[in-house]
Amino acid sequence: MKKTMQIGRTVVGLCLAASAVAFAAAPADAARNTTAVAAMKARLAAKVPVTGIARAGNALIAVGDYGTIVRSTDEGKTWQQAEVPVSALLTAVHFVDDERGWAVGHGGVILVTSDGGANWQLQTTLDEKPVLLSVHFTDAQRGYAVGAYGVAFVTADGGRNWAPMAVGSGHDADLHLNHVFATREGALFLAAETGVAFRSTDRGGHWTKLATGVSGSLWSGLERSNGEVVLLGMSGRVIASRDGGNTWQVRETGTEQSLTSAIALPNGGMIIVGAGGVVLRGNGDGPMQLEIRPDRQNLAAVMAAPTGAVVVAGQLGVERLAPAR
Repeated sequence: MKKTMQIGRTVVGLCLAASAVAFAAAPADAARNTTAVAAMKARLAAKVPVTGIARAGNALIAVGDYGTIVRSTDEGKTWQQAEVPVSALLTAVHFVDDERGWAVGHGGVILVTSDGGANWQLQTTLDEKPVLLSVHFTDAQRGYAVGAYGVAFVTADGGRNWAPMAVGSGHDADLHLNHVFATREGALFLAAETGVAFRSTDRGGHWTKLATGVSGSLWSGLERSNGEVVLLGMSGRVIASRDGGNTWQVRETGTEQSLTSAIALPNGGMIIVGAGGVVLRGNGDGPMQLEIRPDRQNLAAVMAAPTGAVVVAGQLGVERLAPAR
């Protein structure tokens, strides 16, 4: 357990793109306690290290350390702390509609909400208390949770029961699975370590290792509005596929900082964030505009409100992103 916690903290630290973001390894007893103690209410809850953001209707929901979940209904201008029954490090959050969402984190915790993220319940704690790094539901019943050392689980009943899911084999069976997402056509993709990515076209029943042609961890991915699949990761790497993951092309970014999260824009472009305050903006297939935020904080997540306002999150919490100059 202690080794798992140490590796999990390393993974999350790198997802925040930072050796400087020091999530200290927790002993096994402390790890167990965090699943039994509710998150402490804090006046500056929106300023704790944040690892993930999702949208629930008109609301933005951010999760982070100490079991913190904050919610904004005014495009990220102000944030309110949600009721959360655990104090574990939360790593990812996903909503399937305006009300129903799930969050995952350390200790194998899976939280669920049915009121748009204002209140959360501990739905389950997975056996062996794995470090979970990503969660994605394709509908209200079927969902996926993945994490460190190749752990992967699937549910077909809205998260009430979870079954192990085999992804990699041999050496690949122990790779950290950093992010799971689905395309509009129903294909599932997994971004993993050492340049490895996986794809499933049968709802997670079977997974194919993809030849990305790159090395170094891949931290995240998404599908653009034109159907192109994009993966991003260490060393400023962005790779894109227009044939469902069969072949990949490297996109120039102008940075060697780790890239951790991205959103697709309605105009076909993207916003990508990463370490050292990196923000990349693009409106298509051409060069992306590189910005370095003055605070140089390591960014872990980005999300857009329905109005188009963009929120970024990382080691200094959540805040609105200034419009492009």
